[in-house]
Amino acid sequence: MRYAPLLFPNWHVRAFNHHVDLAEGGVEGLARRALGVFEDEAQVFVCGESFGGTVALTLAHMAPERVKGLILFSAFGWHPSRLARRSARALAVWSFLGATVGNNVYRAGRVASLPTQLGLRFPRALLRDYLFRPRAHVVAYRTKAELSLRFDARPWLGDIDCPAFVLIGTWDPVVPASAGRELAQRMRNATLLSLRGGHLVHLVNARRVGALIDAWARDLHSSGPR
Repeated sequence: MRYAPLLFPNWHVRAFNHHVDLAEGGVEGLARRALGVFEDEAQVFVCGESFGGTVALTLAHMAPERVKGLILFSAFGWHPSRLARRSARALAVWSFLGATVGNNVYRAGRVASLPTQLGLRFPRALLRDYLFRPRAHVVAYRTKAELSLRFDARPWLGDIDCPAFVLIGTWDPVVPASAGRELAQRMRNATLLSLRGGHLVHLVNARRVGALIDAWARDLHSSGPR
């Protein structure tokens, strides 16, 4: 939520924190719980980052009348086989680290992952936020990582009619840019944007991305229903 004011300037933002959610009911269960966060809102923009994109997509599929638009950062509609193999290896490593090592070693792992997550140039404040973000909840992380490997929205992606803002990083090794491009191509009303950077390119360029999102949303409002 720290970067929400930059990404969504002047928007009323609510967060669905699934950090320790054990994903009971799978991605659909997560989507139902996310829907409850804005149960008093008739229609909203829904944002998802990485695995959160699977939840956002599923929510839009389950309750299209509640979703004004989707904002997807480093997201995917299904796992390419090469990505699934890489993710399975990463899952094994992070499950081990999360369960066995101390904070200093765990943080060293975060340092090693900096180029893939933030790239080579990033704000100093973001570095500290990334290094000291809470440790992954091992069971919740493992469960959601396994769900992501099985997730495949291709049978219904074309049914999602709401506008979608899809942002990818040009050299994201976690979710390759090709996965984001294929996701946008399968959706009826997607706007694809690409920025130089890694998996968290939207945080590295938060102010710029916020301006792009604001312009996209204003264009939707001015052009009316599609």
